[in-house]
Amino acid sequence: MTEAPLHDQVTLLSGDIALMSGSVRPQRAIWQDEQLCLGLKIIIIESGELLCRFPSQQERHITGPALCAVWNQDRAEASQCFLPGKDLCYSAVSLSTHSLSQHLGADVMEQLASGLHLDLAARPKMRIHSAPKTLNGLRAQLFTTPLQGLARQLYMTGKALEIVAHTLDNLTAETQPALPRLNASDIARLHDVKRLLAEHIDKPPSISELSALLGINTRKLTSGFKRLFDQSIYGYLQTLRLETAWRMLSTGEASVSSIAYKVGYTPAHLSVAFRKKYGFAPKEMRI
Repeated sequence: MTEAPLHDQVTLLSGDIALMSGSVRPQRAIWQDEQLCLGLKIIIIESGELLCRFPSQQERHITGPALCAVWNQDRAEASQCFLPGKDLCYSAVSLSTHSLSQHLGADVMEQLASGLHLDLAARPKMRIHSAPKTLNGLRAQLFTTPLQGLARQLYMTGKALEIVAHTLDNLTAETQPALPRLNASDIARLHDVKRLLAEHIDKPPSISELSALLGINTRKLTSGFKRLFDQSIYGYLQTLRLETAWRMLSTGEASVSSIAYKVGYTPAHLSVAFRKKYGFAPKEMRI
């Protein structure tokens, strides 16, 4: 958000979490490209209007107050055009994939994926909702605290994660029915989930696509998989990817980068996830 900024504040809470707040006063409608960050970005638009072009999605007209949630695991760009007539006021929280996994865990990551209707692969996705009053209140608190130093850092980190929590709740809010019963046909279909993920490990189907392919509703698909295998679909996929990468690395027949893409990761994402699971970087298997 760069044209005619009235004010723009960026706070890097760590290498994985960042906050931004600002206002833009567009003088004319000009399209601008923006590199999408890896991970989750939540933008709270308090006022103003813009047009947005997102990969593989139709052009969207966004009017504040609004909540935008962007998920990306690939090198991708979006384009935006601020519309003149009113200042565009916004705040944004960016969390890397590593930070999300560290703070949320695999099960909550799957809830997030379900709420955003995400693929489990790298393809970027954006969801737009009306901004609940809770998030507007949190936005107002972001840069008004008198705290300084480490106390401010902790406060801002907490607010960032609070925004993520309320966004997750807003996107996935629904009355949770009783867990569905599983019959023999359901159990067979859930075993097929593993097969499909293994066959398409680099670009796995989304939850909704798995549901359509197997003829089982998404609720039974996600809860049934968890009950049957004691692991979420997202968690199973990450384990499958890392174990497959380990086997491929152990043969020494391909580079770390090529293996990363073959299992559906970027090289950087593979390095972080591999080190977290095995305690060392993938390149160290080549020494």
